[in-house]
Amino acid sequence: MRVEYVMVADAAQVVGGKLFVLGGGWNQYRATAFPVPMTVSIVTSILVDSPDTGHPIVVSLTVADEAGIPVVPEIQAQVQVGRVEGSRPPYRVMLPINTTIPIPREGRYTAQVTAGDSVNNTEFDVLFVGKKAEIAPAQKGSLH
Repeated sequence: MRVEYVMVADAAQVVGGKLFVLGGGWNQYRATAFPVPMTVSIVTSILVDSPDTGHPIVVSLTVADEAGIPVVPEIQAQVQVGRVEGSRPPYRVMLPINTTIPIPREGRYTAQVTAGDSVNNTEFDVLFVGKKAEIAPAQKGSLH
């Protein structure tokens, strides 16, 4: 089994074995204040070989800041892949995890997906785009 990719998107769903993504593949999120509730879909594709079919596979997602500190508790899902007659392995499982993540501050974040012994991740930056107060430097003397 192998975590093929991890992607962030605004929204995603799988219908009939096809992945439908809205606003996918971005790597910058703009916020006007912190903390900010970021609604996001973390999308992953997992390739499953024949020996791994027929029994539960635990998939876990962690989202951590630059220091590796998780910003939400680990999210777990369980999938089970059956063998489809006429098709050959590996079998692909696409899993969109739609959630809201409380982002505490600007910086770089990593979304990491683990399935079995396989791990993959993607990074995204959260940028502050609000207004910052600017203070004019003090003048040593006045010009008249």
